[in-house]
Amino acid sequence: MPGTVARAEELLTSRGAVPGGVLVGMAPGAAYGHAKRWPPRLVAEVVQMLGADPGATCVLVGAAGDRDAGREIESALPPGVRVVDLIGRTDLRTLVGVLSRCAAFVSNDSGAMHLAAAVGIPVTAIFGPTDERATAPIGDHDVLVHPVFCRPCMLRDCPIDHRCMKGISAGTVAGRVRARLARVE
Repeated sequence: MPGTVARAEELLTSRGAVPGGVLVGMAPGAAYGHAKRWPPRLVAEVVQMLGADPGATCVLVGAAGDRDAGREIESALPPGVRVVDLIGRTDLRTLVGVLSRCAAFVSNDSGAMHLAAAVGIPVTAIFGPTDERATAPIGDHDVLVHPVFCRPCMLRDCPIDHRCMKGISAGTVAGRVRARLARVE
């Protein structure tokens, strides 16, 4: 594993992460469908909120298919907000190394969420159309849901207005992450 962590650290540094700095991983994608994806503009709000904290850097991770979400997040950020975009730039082993460097992780219901939990990173998991009782990360993690009449619907695409995901605020997510980071310090 030391080689994996070293490779991940090299990648992070080459993309602008401060060596030894506090990293918050974020996985804005989900392979199952768009309904499982928290809106990129809300992810950008969390990145901006956490980026205001001294020494914290958000790291976007995901598969190549998540690149559009990454671009949308970066486009919504004001100048000067620090974010490292690794979407589509890691294999599974390097992703594990990157995750091992994170102090916290924000994710939709996704494979990256489960991987971060398995590595021992505190996860703030955002659930919409899927059932958190069946697929929540194992262990002590924050699982956020917005109770609406139609969830969990288990649909890949929302036929109405995506209220289950839009109802989870950026402030709530950032607050949970900050609480987790405070436990680490």
